[in-house]
Parts: sequence; C-alpha cells; structure tokens
Amino acid sequence: MPDEKIMNENIDYKRLLLCLQKKIACIIGVALAGSILCGAVYMSVRTATMETKYSSESKFYMQFTYDPENPIEQHYIGYTWNDLLHADPIIGLTVAAMREIDGHEAYMPSGDEELKEYLRSEGRLSGGILSDRRLLTVFFSDDSREKTALIQEAVEVGLLAFAAAAYEINTIELILSESPQLVIWDNHLHRAVVFGAVLFLVLAFFVWWLYYILDDSLYSLADIEKRYPYRALGILLKGEDADSPAPFFAETATNLAYIKRGQASPIVALADIPCPDPAALRASGVVLAVPFGRRNGKKTDRCVSFLRAQEIDIHGILITEADETFVGRYYNDKKSRA
Repeated sequence: MPDEKIMNENIDYKRLLLCLQKKIACIIGVALAGSILCGAVYMSVRTATMETKYSSESKFYMQFTYDPENPIEQHYIGYTWNDLLHADPIIGLTVAAMREIDGHEAYMPSGDEELKEYLRSEGRLSGGILSDRRLLTVFFSDDSREKTALIQEAVEVGLLAFAAAAYEINTIELILSESPQLVIWDNHLHRAVVFGAVLFLVLAFFVWWLYYILDDSLYSLADIEKRYPYRALGILLKGEDADSPAPFFAETATNLAYIKRGQASPIVALADIPCPDPAALRASGVVLAVPFGRRNGKKTDRCVSFLRAQEIDIHGILITEADETFVGRYYNDKKSRA
C-alpha cells in the first residue's frame, strides 16, 4: 500500500489505546528515569555551585530624642540605617573596635581602608527596620563562621559607640546577638523531580506516537481491508494453525474452508516468499499469512508484489500468531480457549 495511504488512515482509537496499553509500563519507566535523572543533575549542580555562607543577626532597641516639631525617628528608616552602616563614622568605629579584638589578624586585611572596602562590598553588612522604627536589625554574612562572629562583635561595639554620640538617639541597647548560622539554601529538588518526570513523560509519549503512526503492522481485520484489495480471512492466535478444530475466532475456520472448497489453496507465510516453485501455486492461488504486530508492512507489500509478478492469485490474507489478550479486548470477545 502506498505510504501516503497508511499515513492518512483514520485513527482507530481502540487499536491506539490497546497499543498504548502495551507500552504504558515502558512510558512510565521512562518518566521515572527522567525524574531520577533530573533530580540527580539538580543535586549535583546545587552541590557544585552552592557557596558556604554564615550569617549573623544583631538587634538594637533605641529611644529617639523627643522633638514635637520634628519627629526625628521619622528620618531613621531602613534605607537610612543601611547607608549609615556603610558610612565612615560607623565603619571607622567598627574597624577600630575590630583592631582591639584578639585574633583579628588571622581574618582581616592589614590596612584600614582595605578593611572598610571589605565590609562595604558584596552586601555583606546590611541593616534595616523590619517593624518598629525603634528596633534596628543588623546582618552580616561571610564564608567563615569565625570571621563573621568577629565582625559581628565589632559592628555591635561600633554602632553602640556611634549611637551614644548621636544627638538624635537618646538611648540604645543591644537586645539580641545571634551567633552566626550556616545559611541553608532553598532546596528545589521536588521541582526538579516533577519537571523531569513531566518532561520525560511528554517525550516518551511523543516518541511512542511517532512509533505508532509509523507502525505498519496488521492488528485487526480492518487493517487488512484498509490496506489491501484482498479478503480478510481471519485471525489465528499463537499456538493455532489452519487445521485447529476450534480456533478462538470460529469464522476463521469457516473462511478458510470456503477458500479451499474447490481445490486446496496453500497458506504461504511471509518467510516462505519468494517461493521455491511459484509455478505450482499459479493453478491454486495462495492465502498469505502475516504475523500479528511485527511491523512487517513493507515486507508484506514486497511479498504481494512478488505474487502479483508471478501471476499467483491471492485469495485472502490471514493474521497469525495474534496476542489473545489484545484481540480479545479489541473485539470484546472474552471467551477462553478450551
């Protein structure tokens, strides 16, 4: 049959679902493998790229100088404190306090200017008002727990010294000094796993769909009738042959008996073509036996062409070695062989 006719066949949805059912375990396996693969890739990339980081937190409670005409606390918002922490007054006091802490030489640059630039860079030091304007929260982060703890202590001393000298701030008190904690990065492993499963499921369905539309196998009598101008004589299951007294599909035996009523027309399998003695078959003709679901459409076309070239009549096509479960469900025939 020409390729375009096969490609343009109407979709047999029952056949499609039964073929899909045969491959569904494989498709699910591909989806599971995809989820595991994407999860493993995500964890590998996350482990390789995730930096080690420690973060400290200090909280200060302040009372501002009262001025009814100019509420001073209105000016000390989150952005103000973030700028002040990076300004020379607080940075300078922080550096001075750091030089007084034992062991700072192992972690800090030697020069004051280098140390100031270090504190200002990469957003290591930040402050903000998270709720009440009187409550200031200061954060510092770095890749070393010891260095982070050292700078946290120096920042607390420097900020207290700055606030004590500031006219606008009446009192300030350190109410919380939380030791550096390892920053735990967000874990999106579950998203990677779900993404991998969905991606590979879609790919598996797409590959199966290509496999299905290119499948030129014979699964049913309708496949024979759509593709070839020959009679569909029936279906024989695995273990059955033309001489079986009670085949699963009883009409197969009846059709074969009708074909053989005048003279014996041998059943010729695809594997037996080209025939060793085609002249012996011209008088009787043949029944062409095509195995079920073997993707042998092109081979069947080739055999049909050979038989036509030899002027051997094809009385019909017979599907052999069929899967009982598949054809039983396709034809809603649930009987069992004796």
